[in-house]
Amino acid sequence: MSEFLTPHDLGEELDDSLPLRELNRLLGGTCIDCATPYAARDVVFNVALGFANAVRCWQCLPRRLGRNSSELRQQLLEYVNRRECYRLAWQEAVKRDDATLEPVEVSETVVVASTSIEADTAWDAGDLGCGELVMALRMRLKNLPPGSVVQVTATDPAAPEDLPAWCRLSGHTLVAMAHPNYFIRRKGD
Repeated sequence: MSEFLTPHDLGEELDDSLPLRELNRLLGGTCIDCATPYAARDVVFNVALGFANAVRCWQCLPRRLGRNSSELRQQLLEYVNRRECYRLAWQEAVKRDDATLEPVEVSETVVVASTSIEADTAWDAGDLGCGELVMALRMRLKNLPPGSVVQVTATDPAAPEDLPAWCRLSGHTLVAMAHPNYFIRRKGD
């Protein structure tokens, strides 16, 4: 079996494998607007928006829709997380992007074993999952002054992937992490 999923691999447990089918069909293409290769994650977002026949890279998609990039990404991630077929396609897209894309250095993210960072406030998110976790965190950060650091304690097993990704997408800075503790600096307005 291939190291990547195909709709056949999902068997009978998932009737709607359209997002995964479209991911497999559209991989390796280029943006209809700028002709640059798009990522597998871009395919999932385009399929979710109904643009499987006119796939755009992430640089062009929000611009084409006249939307704020961070807000659109957050809404699409919430949509993807609420639907099992899209969640499976997203997981596969992440795996494929990680296997094919050049590593991107994110200089503002520091992974630490100890937590010597001083936080302005703390929040115990318990075992909240991705959608609920980032929505609650978004509301908490919204009420803090720009530049504030919040220490989030999140025990959900997916938090080590979800919180760094959300920070990159939303523009907030993941200062440090040592699961289950995450130090996030609120972006400036």
